[in-house]
Amino acid sequence: MNLNPSTPQPLYMQIRQMLKNDIQNGKYKPDEQIPTEAELCETYNVSRITIRKAIEELVKEGTLTRIPRRGTFVASNKFHNELLSISGFSEFSHQLGKIPNSRILRSEVITAPKDVAGHLLIEEGSPVLELERLMYVDERPLFYDTAHYSLLRFPDLEKKIARDESTYKILLEDYHTEIVSNDKIIDVIGATKIYAKYLECDIGANLFRIVKIAFDANDQPVHLSTFMCETNKVNLTVHRAK
Repeated sequence: MNLNPSTPQPLYMQIRQMLKNDIQNGKYKPDEQIPTEAELCETYNVSRITIRKAIEELVKEGTLTRIPRRGTFVASNKFHNELLSISGFSEFSHQLGKIPNSRILRSEVITAPKDVAGHLLIEEGSPVLELERLMYVDERPLFYDTAHYSLLRFPDLEKKIARDESTYKILLEDYHTEIVSNDKIIDVIGATKIYAKYLECDIGANLFRIVKIAFDANDQPVHLSTFMCETNKVNLTVHRAK
């Protein structure tokens, strides 16, 4: 490879640019694993420290992503998530032309803590379904969702939630409740150990935390959801109203 040690540009920055050119030219495609550090050391005839610094730069800028115990991959093409959309995950997947897939991590009936009761406008301590799910697109985890539903309003909902069934479809067909609007609060946090494990990212990686309160036609809250997803996998968009 044509590294030039006599220029002011450090070797790791030259390698960073070469790897980036390879990605842009299609040598390495989205979601494809790049060679290991040892292989890159041999290719460029440099130390592992130099290769590691080049990769770290590409990870920081979102071009590469590390998956623990698997390796370093070219980042996925970002999905566009419309902030004003009222779609659930199943509808979102279908809009992308993808098949929705989710895994229920935990489904438990709990008493509503104060913050959940406040968002759902229910009595603190009343029964709610706390549902934790991992949602996949193209077999890769995209969202970690923690949702709460009032079981006084939606009795036996915990028995009806299924792996691949749209929750919004269940609400409409079994409870005659349609989601027509939502509020969202968004911030960015670092991935904790548990989020990093399920979203297959590094601990401390930037995550969007999207708190969503969905409302029915009577402007009553239907559910509270908190989504986590890597910032390098999703673009949050807002389309102008017509």
